[in-house]
Amino acid sequence: MNKKRIQMYTCMTALTFLCASTFCACINTDASAAEKTDQSRFYFHAAKKYESNKKTNFYVDTDNNLWAWDSVYPETPYIYDAFLPPTKPELMMNNIKAVVPTGMYNDLFYVLDTDNSLWELPTDMNPSIPKKKLLDDVAVPNMEHAITANGDLYVWGDQTRYISGMVGLTKEEMKTPRCIVKQAVHTDLDTSTSFAIDQDGYLWSWGKCRYGELGQGESNKGESYIRSSSPTIIADHVAKFYRSRDRGEPTMYALKTDGTLWAWGYNQYGAVGNGTTETVSIPTKVLDHVKTFTCTACPSNGAFDTYTNAFALREDDSLWAWGYNGEGNLGNGTTESALSPVKILDDVAEIETDINMYTNLSFAIKKDGSLWGWGYNRCGQLCTGNTEPVLLPVKITDNVKDYCPLYASLYFVKQDNTLWGSGFNISSFSNDQPELTSPVLLQENVDHIQTIDDTVFSFGTNGSLSICGYNDVVEINDSFDSPYEINRRKILDNVAWIDGVCGDIFAMTNDGKLMNFSVVTVYDGKVQPTEPVEIPLPLT
Repeated sequence: MNKKRIQMYTCMTALTFLCASTFCACINTDASAAEKTDQSRFYFHAAKKYESNKKTNFYVDTDNNLWAWDSVYPETPYIYDAFLPPTKPELMMNNIKAVVPTGMYNDLFYVLDTDNSLWELPTDMNPSIPKKKLLDDVAVPNMEHAITANGDLYVWGDQTRYISGMVGLTKEEMKTPRCIVKQAVHTDLDTSTSFAIDQDGYLWSWGKCRYGELGQGESNKGESYIRSSSPTIIADHVAKFYRSRDRGEPTMYALKTDGTLWAWGYNQYGAVGNGTTETVSIPTKVLDHVKTFTCTACPSNGAFDTYTNAFALREDDSLWAWGYNGEGNLGNGTTESALSPVKILDDVAEIETDINMYTNLSFAIKKDGSLWGWGYNRCGQLCTGNTEPVLLPVKITDNVKDYCPLYASLYFVKQDNTLWGSGFNISSFSNDQPELTSPVLLQENVDHIQTIDDTVFSFGTNGSLSICGYNDVVEINDSFDSPYEINRRKILDNVAWIDGVCGDIFAMTNDGKLMNFSVVTVYDGKVQPTEPVEIPLPLT
């Protein structure tokens, strides 16, 4: 059974890469397919450049050579026959161990050398701009921070803005890494409120806050920011840290090694779980005997606020929930926010939430394999025969081994390898009302499913890859409509894995061929993938 948590879908801005002309590709045919099917060696859309019609991809071969190629897009998107084949991979540099993606708003990227030194490079690889070494002995590289082999946490760039002695640095000075925490093993950093766990289980925080989210005992209740310029210990014996944040202020959670769950921060809808809606500025114990935890922030009516749902699975396999509940997504029988944990369901194996302003659904698989759901149900995903909110958990089906809630639809694979769907746009994928009947059989002989952005793919038991769902739906006159039909069909055979973003899909076959196709295209009035083309990976 695939373990799933909150799914996040992002659309990156266009990327590109221009290799220096002195580098060229040397191709031979001696490498085994197994060496190339290692997904961890690929970095799709890992760096940014300014040209709007290209995205850059990287591959590190088994001899530690770094290769790059561009995915090329038409100036007019969504046109089936306008997509161009990807460029040929070209050699960038040698002795590279890994690439560190820097996101959509950074014109630099980082590489980890085979000697574990971390280097900064411009994405256009201009020969006149030398690469810059940032750190030695790096064990955990990341964007604008890294942990060295001895556990020192270094930060640079925007991460320096709220650290004592670093305020007022020039942009050039901000590029110098500075150690701020010793013996770190885990980090959760953003540009405002940051956290780290050290090897002794101490949780450190620094940055700025308005609603006590630093956990240092201070809050201005939203009127202005409070800044903490030095990392400060706020909790001990911490095993895992979580934050829930949409577009407003966050609520923070820490799961300790003794199974107790603690919370603090924004609490307007009871997300802290302490029985109040008052801001909580120090970690406060919420629940005992917690095994796993998940939290989500769901937008409501487009407001810039944080509507957090919290779910804890306890050691006795009971599921508890608290926080925002405007669409019944807690499953406690009401639409009122729960200010303290409330027991929802017994014998639970895993929990997932599908959060956006149109769905706000929650799902759980019980230990017997039955799939349960509750929440908004606006499109009939929960198979209740209507589109009324479901305020208590209802069983959807039995014998489920894999499932995926995606926007206005629900997909699940049963133990007999059949794929089913419910909700809007399942039956014909063309201008339908929500499905209010039993789930629809979509495909047989399916091993598992995977989503990339708005597209659902199925992996057949024979290794085939098919497109089986597309969820680009729009709201018209307070009801859902679909702009396109989908051409549900097989795309490739013998597929090991797929990856990608924004409809640019890469598929690796078991014999070591990397194929590329797009699904954000319209042809004959239908959404369907372009014909896959092979990217000639270098063989070493």
